[in-house]
Amino acid sequence: MNDPKIPATLDPQRFMAVTRAEDNLLAQVKLQQETITDQSLDRVMFDQTTLTGMTLMADTISRLELTDVVLKNCTLVNCDLAGASFFRTTFQNCKLVGTTLDRNILKEVTFTDCDLSLTNFNETKLTDVVCQRSKMTELNCLDSTLKKVQMVDCDLNEADFSDTSLNKLDLSTCQFDTLRATEFDLHGCRLNETQAAYFASQFLGIHLA
Repeated sequence: MNDPKIPATLDPQRFMAVTRAEDNLLAQVKLQQETITDQSLDRVMFDQTTLTGMTLMADTISRLELTDVVLKNCTLVNCDLAGASFFRTTFQNCKLVGTTLDRNILKEVTFTDCDLSLTNFNETKLTDVVCQRSKMTELNCLDSTLKKVQMVDCDLNEADFSDTSLNKLDLSTCQFDTLRATEFDLHGCRLNETQAAYFASQFLGIHLA
């Protein structure tokens, strides 16, 4: 896992400047404290950039690409970011409630202290992705590919991982009362005793005394 490569000096810029930039690319800039709502954008790219205190609500951004990007205290609510690519990107204390990240490619991405409730990661490829101390309730991650994914101390209540292999994924530090996954999906997944008892009840009808 490599951290984003951010230059020591970044030029301030406005988010919508990306529509006037060559190839819709903003590089080595910092974006701060803006609210962007109900925009429909295509082919937006950020490289070696920081976003702080940004709010995006009900925006549709097709083919979004983030490379070496840090997002801090940002709100991306009910956005459609399907088909995006994130590479060496970190989300810190960000809110992505109800956002669509279907058919995305995430590589070397970290979510720390984030709210990913009701977020969709369907048909998404996640490689070297870390989720820690994050709320992921009612998250949908259907028919996705997880490779070297870590989930540490996350709330996964009512998350749905149907048709997604959780092999080698360690959920033992996470919390949930209900989690949707098949017995086949869970093969090779690491669970704590409480979680194992829950799935034993679900799949085998076994109830521990």
